[in-house]
Amino acid sequence: MEYIRTEKTKKTFKDIVLDQLHKILEMSCEEFRGGYTQKQIKGNYVEEIYVSDVRKRMSQAIEFFSFLLQPRYNKSMKEKSVEIKKKIKENLKENDDKKKTKERIIINKLNIMKN
Repeated sequence: MEYIRTEKTKKTFKDIVLDQLHKILEMSCEEFRGGYTQKQIKGNYVEEIYVSDVRKRMSQAIEFFSFLLQPRYNKSMKEKSVEIKKKIKENLKENDDKKKTKERIIINKLNIMKN
């Protein structure tokens, strides 16, 4: 099954899945830090650069990996997927009710996605 076809290369579904898994593995070696803004002086002006939240990127990468694999889920994997989605919704609702910080929500979601 081909998804991307160019004159030089052909990417199969397997290639796409392995690429995504490789990205997840690379991110798992980074420090799980929150996002922040860094200021740099460039000549006569100050430039603000946003450094992204690695925890949020990791959660999104795992979520997308799951999305890629969904068409190939067996019964057990479908049940687990429903369970995880339920936990994510509960996490958002629980944290919304208690007005917890965005930081706490991201950490909880990352832990759910790791499971």
